Amino acid sequence: MDVLSLVASFLAGALTIYLISFFMKPGENKTQKAADANIASLFDQLWQTHERLLNEMKQDIDNPDFKFHREFYVQKKGWGWGRWGLHRQGPCIAYFLEDHSDLQPLLDTLAANGLISHTGEAGKSSTKYQLSEKLVTLLRGKNTR
Repeated sequence: MDVLSLVASFLAGALTIYLISFFMKPGENKTQKAADANIASLFDQLWQTHERLLNEMKQDIDNPDFKFHREFYVQKKGWGWGRWGLHRQGPCIAYFLEDHSDLQPLLDTLAANGLISHTGEAGKSSTKYQLSEKLVTLLRGKNTR
């Protein structure tokens, strides 16, 4: 294969990739925007019914100590970290079942919509979750009184 045909093949491949990406983006953007709007609408509904808990989550992620934290734990008060196999260094975010009667239903809804994911290990008494970047963005963007 000579150099000219190699360059021509490369340019034809690059042009093909460019054209595919150029024509595919408008549909993908509309679909993504619709999905984002649905999630934002769901978040607004959840905020109305779970305002106290979501506001606490917002305050936690707005706290400079937790600026980059995405993990949080759910447990009962009085459960010691070491006693249940949790060995955590430094500050962490935790929500207690006794403080929020609506905690588990909210977590189930957030997980079902991809806004959090369960990352805990089986057999632990405390449950570990991870916030999605989408939820962090929604929480940080929420104006509170």
